[in-house]
Amino acid sequence: MPDQAPRVSIVIPARNEERRLPVSLREIRRTFPSEAWEFLIVVEPGSDRTGEVARREIGGDPRFEIVANPTAHGKGYAVRSGMLRARGDWIFFMDADLSVPLRFVHEFLRSADHADVLMGSRRHSASRIVNRQPFPREAAGRVFNRMLRLAGATRFSDTQCGFKAFRRAAAREIFSRVRQEGFGFDVEAMALAEVLGFRIIELPVEWADVSGSKLRPLQDGVSSLVEAILAVRRVRREYTKICQASE
Repeated sequence: MPDQAPRVSIVIPARNEERRLPVSLREIRRTFPSEAWEFLIVVEPGSDRTGEVARREIGGDPRFEIVANPTAHGKGYAVRSGMLRARGDWIFFMDADLSVPLRFVHEFLRSADHADVLMGSRRHSASRIVNRQPFPREAAGRVFNRMLRLAGATRFSDTQCGFKAFRRAAAREIFSRVRQEGFGFDVEAMALAEVLGFRIIELPVEWADVSGSKLRPLQDGVSSLVEAILAVRRVRREYTKICQASE
């Protein structure tokens, strides 16, 4: 990549994505054939050849970088690794299956002048669900968000949509402080964005489920819920005091 920072960076966490990732990489290169952007594929060790197939698929395209984490910590850790490494003016992270179409990168950038954080929401009244999740996963997601809101941990209707964008300064401030390494990291990141005073906009998306999710609705849902609620309480306790002291 050239020394000049790109306008956009796209971060994609990938673990055991040997089947889905090549299709997504081909779609990225087809959709953005000449944009001087940065694409970071953060690969954590797993049981397949995700890193190998990713390198083969991107060929010699200098816009792409494979970030190979030596140890598998979790999705939150992978995203944080990529967000802190990215150099774009706006830094997106999205799921490896591209469940939100890539055209929404440009859709989101239309709101860039009015926010520091742009978060996709499947619950937005203007969102369109093309292919629904299996019922257990969809029900678990709704219960997860309902419990978060009942606990006062978030005001957002969909913290877990895997399509968000951050102004570079906001990404640095937020993800340098995120501690959650698993699926609950989104909740902590949004809590940090709020307590640090960043402008947040929820935007509608089009979303289609793609089979192959690594999320286990019961086991991961319960542990992520508890960890997220505790993380939000810690964030509010620690950073509210810091922000007040600096005023």
